[in-house]
Amino acid sequence: MNLLLNCGNRQKSVFSLIILLFLTSCSNKNTTNIIATLTQLPHPKTKIVHFNAKSRISEFTIKHPAVQLKEIRNNLSGITWDPYNNEYFAIQNNSAIIYRYDRHFNYLGKMKKKGRINNDTEGISFYDGSHLLVATEANVAHKVKFVLYKLDKQYYYPVQNFALPRNPNIKNKGLEGIAFRPSSDKRKELIYAAQEGTGRHKNAKMRIYSFSSLSDINRQKDMLHFDDDKSKVNEPFNAEIAFRGIITDISGMTFDPTGDTLIIVSQESSKAIQVNPSSGKVLSQLKLSGAPSYEGVTIGPLGELVFVSEKNWIQIYTTN
Repeated sequence: MNLLLNCGNRQKSVFSLIILLFLTSCSNKNTTNIIATLTQLPHPKTKIVHFNAKSRISEFTIKHPAVQLKEIRNNLSGITWDPYNNEYFAIQNNSAIIYRYDRHFNYLGKMKKKGRINNDTEGISFYDGSHLLVATEANVAHKVKFVLYKLDKQYYYPVQNFALPRNPNIKNKGLEGIAFRPSSDKRKELIYAAQEGTGRHKNAKMRIYSFSSLSDINRQKDMLHFDDDKSKVNEPFNAEIAFRGIITDISGMTFDPTGDTLIIVSQESSKAIQVNPSSGKVLSQLKLSGAPSYEGVTIGPLGELVFVSEKNWIQIYTTN
C-alpha cells in the first residue's frame, strides 16, 4: 500500500511540475527571448595588445614598405579594425563600398549600400560586431547594420542617422572621420565625428563633435539632428584653436584601444596627432611618409598604427 501511495504521489508531483513548467514558459516567454538574444551577442575575438595609456605615437616607426590594395581602384578613405569580427573594414569615397580584409590584408569581400546613404563615404569605425559607424561628406553620421553572405553578395543599410543642422560652409568639407569610444568603469561610450576643415579656405573649419551612443536612442530609421532633444551633442574643444600651427585639416581618426586618447590624421599636413579627447591638448605627433594623401587611421590587432592613403596604400607603423 505504501508503495502504491508513493507512486501516486510521485505521479502527482511530476504532473504538477509539468503544469508549472508550462505556465512558467508562457509567462516567461519574453525573458527567454531576452536570454537567447544575450547569448548571441558578439564579443571581441581578440584583444588589442602592445598599446597602453602611456603609449605615444611619436614612438612608432615604419618597418616595411607600404602595400597597395589591388581590389580598390581609387579613393580609399577610411579604415577600422573590428575586434568583434577580427577583420579590417575599409571604405571608399564616391562609391559607398566597404571592403573587408583579414589581419594580413587578404581580401574577404565587399559590401554595397542599401538605403539612403550619400555616396561620398569618408570615415568608418567598428561598433558592436553587427553594426558599423559611417561618416559622409554630406554631414551625416550613420549607424549601419551589415549582412555577410557569400563573397561579394554582402550589403549594409542605415538603422540610425545623425545629421548636422547645416551643410558644410565649403563644398566637400563635411564630416570626414568617425570614431567609437567604448565604455569603461569610468565613462559611458561615446561617438566622435570630425568635420574636415582646410588650411586653404578661411571659412572651412576643423570641428570635433561627440555624442551619446546611437544605441541610447530608441527611434530607429529616423534622421536625428545633432541639435535635437533626443541626442546630446557636445563640441568638447575648439579644434581650430587646439591644433593651430600643428595640422590644418582632419582626414580621419580613431581612439586608441584604451579609449584615453584620440588619434587624428591630417592629409594636408602629412601628420598624425594624439590628443586628449576632452581638451584637445596635443600629447604626441608623428610625421607621416611612405605613401601620399593619408586619409584614415586605425589601431590593428597587435597595437600597430595602420594608415590608409587615398591612392589605396596601406602603411603600418609599429614600435617593435
